[in-house]
Amino acid sequence: MFVAELDRPWTDTPFLLQGFLIDSADQIAELQKHCEFVIIDRARSVGKEFAAAADTPRAAPGAGTRTAKLPDASSAQAGKPKGNGADTAAGRAMRAAPGGGAARRVVRIEDIANRRDAHGAAPDESGDYPGILGRVLSGFKGMWGRERGPAPGGAAALAEVPSETPQEFAARAALLPAGIPVQTYLNQVSVEQEAPRARAIVEEASELLDKLIGDIKLGQSFEVEQMDEIVDDMVESIVRNPDALMWVARLREQDISAYGHGLQVSVYLTAFGRHLGFPKPQLGQLAQVGLLLDIGKIRLPKDLLEKQGTLSPAEFDEAKKHVDYGLEILSQTSNFDGEVLLAIAQHHERMNGGGYPKGLVGSEIGVYGRMAAIVDCFAALTNHRPYAAASSSYEALRSLSGWSGEYFHEPLVQQFVSSVGVFPVGSLIELSTGEVAVVVEHSKVRRLKPRVLVITGPDKTPSSHPSLIDLLYEPKSSDETVFIRRGLAAGAYGLDLKDFYLA
Repeated sequence: MFVAELDRPWTDTPFLLQGFLIDSADQIAELQKHCEFVIIDRARSVGKEFAAAADTPRAAPGAGTRTAKLPDASSAQAGKPKGNGADTAAGRAMRAAPGGGAARRVVRIEDIANRRDAHGAAPDESGDYPGILGRVLSGFKGMWGRERGPAPGGAAALAEVPSETPQEFAARAALLPAGIPVQTYLNQVSVEQEAPRARAIVEEASELLDKLIGDIKLGQSFEVEQMDEIVDDMVESIVRNPDALMWVARLREQDISAYGHGLQVSVYLTAFGRHLGFPKPQLGQLAQVGLLLDIGKIRLPKDLLEKQGTLSPAEFDEAKKHVDYGLEILSQTSNFDGEVLLAIAQHHERMNGGGYPKGLVGSEIGVYGRMAAIVDCFAALTNHRPYAAASSSYEALRSLSGWSGEYFHEPLVQQFVSSVGVFPVGSLIELSTGEVAVVVEHSKVRRLKPRVLVITGPDKTPSSHPSLIDLLYEPKSSDETVFIRRGLAAGAYGLDLKDFYLA
């Protein structure tokens, strides 16, 4: 059987390859330790039992994927809470299968990709997104006011003034710790204006991380004050316009190392905090959390970080030690805020107690730790790693939505989707025209109609003259409405996003 999807985040298991063929009893035993359900792709499975599926169109009932329940492995999860499967991602997938209910455990590939349940669904031409993503998107119109006609000259973002409802403000305020005043930020500049400064900040932050890693490897201390300067610049840029820094950080994703992953997490985490309404001092703390949450990986063996297969139990236990290693490294410097260290300690904890290193449950995890868990998982899913291809941003958000409640704090997942958009800035998308584009800036009027940079023709051939268009104000092509057909993973069609800086 070919395992296409687990009932929990891949990053919480030793199964590093996202999609693999079961070829030993040991793999089945390991699956039993960590999962209650797995989703099997029948068409990619082998043997006579699946021969018919390989020759059957995937739209046919029974083809595609099957949700398989694993037998209980006699409490092999070593004390970690296990539900009855009803609220797991795979459990919801099973209920959403044609025919419904546990008796029919067949889910077609099309149903996985377009399922209208808690995972969310791919958009149709009307722009409808059911599930958590749909509930988030349905609030955008109210959050950002009535739809307007085109601004004079096609000018967009800065003319759009949000009019948040009291309910939406209360939803954000409820997620902030008591005593922290809730802020509401407005974009001060366009993404084009902020992009040059954002690029300089990313370059400086990358150099700082390289120096920090080098100093730690040599047993030397590092200057926290220098990090504070970079963090302050990041916060100011994100306050002015978060899309610019997210754009540049996303374009750098193919250069990101096991340690540099923290730079992208830092940008998303700070933008997430801005959306929720944290004041600037707390945004600075979140930026530090992102930059440093994986610093402990410096002490992990290189062959472990670059392994392309399933980790052995001993290797998985060693990999999980990077949290403690990081705290040990940072404890040698006295100037770090306790909230920053706590969030780093908790970024792999999960709401159901199945995380590490302490197995914290629910409210035992602080808000920074919950936020860091969401953003860290999102960044991991959307980046190429030695052991797994990148997912599209949309697919990563769909997965987070499916895992929310059990593994991640559901209200925060909803707010994270709101903060980055279903198609985040810097993500590759395919338009209804067949052209490939990069999301440049979101519309505050309609988040499904962003400004995009069109970088290929309909045949996916790179364009020598990429064009910037606004899907809100320039929606027609040959009398047809142009819409986003689907999200694409980084590197799709051999496209290198570094060639498309807006600076």
